[in-house]
Amino acid sequence: MRSIRNITTAQPDGLGISARSVTLSTVGLVNGIEKLCDEGIPVTLAVSLHTPDDELRDTLVPINSRWKVREVLAAADKYEAKTGRRYSIEYALIRDINDQAWRADLLGRLLKNRNAHVNLIPLNPTPGSKWTASRPQDEAEFVRVLESYKVAVTVRDTRGREIDGACGQLAASEIISEV
Repeated sequence: MRSIRNITTAQPDGLGISARSVTLSTVGLVNGIEKLCDEGIPVTLAVSLHTPDDELRDTLVPINSRWKVREVLAAADKYEAKTGRRYSIEYALIRDINDQAWRADLLGRLLKNRNAHVNLIPLNPTPGSKWTASRPQDEAEFVRVLESYKVAVTVRDTRGREIDGACGQLAASEIISEV
């Protein structure tokens, strides 16, 4: 919390960046979200969920074994109630892993009455990765299902993908070139 206070405190004691311009990302550390809630600093909370079901999330996001999806969402709801700030659900779409329509349906049912926005992130092709991006039709269906529940959803732009400069690609290409 000290770093967030330093960033958002007015100069000369801090950097003076508006709390509304700061995004705090978390994999779902419920105690950290609760601490942020207690602070009441109105940053944008981004929760890296990546799947709505605990079975897969236990594999993709190991901290899920400690705090399950519903606990994470309850903590995010508490933060939203305290600050009035909509929170973001980060969801990297991985072909045949978490991009099924039934998962979109489950996510839609979980979020339909929450002040949350889903940020779908198409996976960037990364050398050496066993995973790949979802097919365009699967991505479109995922969006359609979420929208049918009136859940706000955006598909992140994949700038830099064509030159291997997008998220995850630069580090992977550097590692491969060293081998």
